[in-house]
Amino acid sequence: MYKIARHLAWLSIWRRKTRSLMVIMMIALSLTGLLGLQGLYDGMILHLINTTIRSDSGEISLYNKKYRLNKTLDYRLTPISNYIEAFSKIEAIEAYSVRLEKEGLIATAHKSLGAVLKGISLKNEQNFGGLDAFITQGEYSFGENAQKALIGAALAKKLNLKIGSRVIFTAQDATGEINAISFRISGILKTGNPTIDDHAVLVSMEKMSTFLNVQQSATQIALRVKDAERISTAQKELQKRFPTIDVLRWDELYPLLIQMQEWMNIFNLASYAIVFVVAALGIFGVMLVSVLERMREFSIMLAIGTPYRTVRNQIIMEASFLGLIGYIAGALGGWIFLLYMSTSGVDMRAFEAGLELYGYSAVMYANMHLYYFFQAFFAVLFATLLSVIWPLRKLKKIKPIQVIQGKML
Repeated sequence: MYKIARHLAWLSIWRRKTRSLMVIMMIALSLTGLLGLQGLYDGMILHLINTTIRSDSGEISLYNKKYRLNKTLDYRLTPISNYIEAFSKIEAIEAYSVRLEKEGLIATAHKSLGAVLKGISLKNEQNFGGLDAFITQGEYSFGENAQKALIGAALAKKLNLKIGSRVIFTAQDATGEINAISFRISGILKTGNPTIDDHAVLVSMEKMSTFLNVQQSATQIALRVKDAERISTAQKELQKRFPTIDVLRWDELYPLLIQMQEWMNIFNLASYAIVFVVAALGIFGVMLVSVLERMREFSIMLAIGTPYRTVRNQIIMEASFLGLIGYIAGALGGWIFLLYMSTSGVDMRAFEAGLELYGYSAVMYANMHLYYFFQAFFAVLFATLLSVIWPLRKLKKIKPIQVIQGKML
């Protein structure tokens, strides 16, 4: 009986080919758009998180407990050698970057702005997050005798700086004296992280230590952890070794990124709800009309002894075929859409200025995960099953003989 019901269901959905194809297309197009948007939004958030980790926080950062509230050199980490020695004994730590930064004033011959001078090691930053890959103009070098500096792209644009331009940075050193130092720009970098692109000037760690009159000191030590599962373990071990400082994960330093990720999850759920409603209404309309049109046919089947469950299974299978074909077409379209966006990207250069304000890249790449397709499958399946409840209730209430005699519809 199951095979007969399945065969009848398959033939029935093609009685009205146009109507069935319209429902299938409606499900497929909705699903394709949904999968594409989900992958694109996930890719945008992941890009923000990755650039923040690579260019700034790492998976874990160490600070003096008071430094983030009061950024003075009184609250710095020292001596650095103690920390570096400890990192070598923690197997989960893959790389580290020691940074010494100071807020001050950057000036050219025509303009001055508030900025952050940051001392780094180019080699460590390269191993840490591939900082050299963010260079858009010039070279990844501080030149001979470390007399040159790298600068964020947005800050360079505000100051109208080019490669070779000279800048003067003024700040207060550890003794309270106002010092000034000049650099020529050797490279301009665009990380997608506004704290660097809009405000940072990067110089050698040795030059920075001399300028601020400190030794063996850092304001931040950022760490890369070998895999995400070991971040909490590494954090606990570091906190145990250094109980008097802050040991913070990237999501504790940037809670806004987590909040954005949660908002995107809510948006994705809302999108699934829309697809669910579209699929449910489409299949419901087709099945209700189909059942009403074939009421006499079903009545004859029931009158000659066909069990109700056979008729019920046939209707459920008809709806399932529509949903399944729509899902396969939509999943295939979504996969092609995601594959294109994850390899070629979506060019949004027309909106580059606005996107950069929020740290987004002008060329966005989508993510693609298998669970997108499982979520979509269960949304369509649930919508399909829900859509046949009312037509089946209608069918169950009929009296076959009266319907055959034309006394009841």
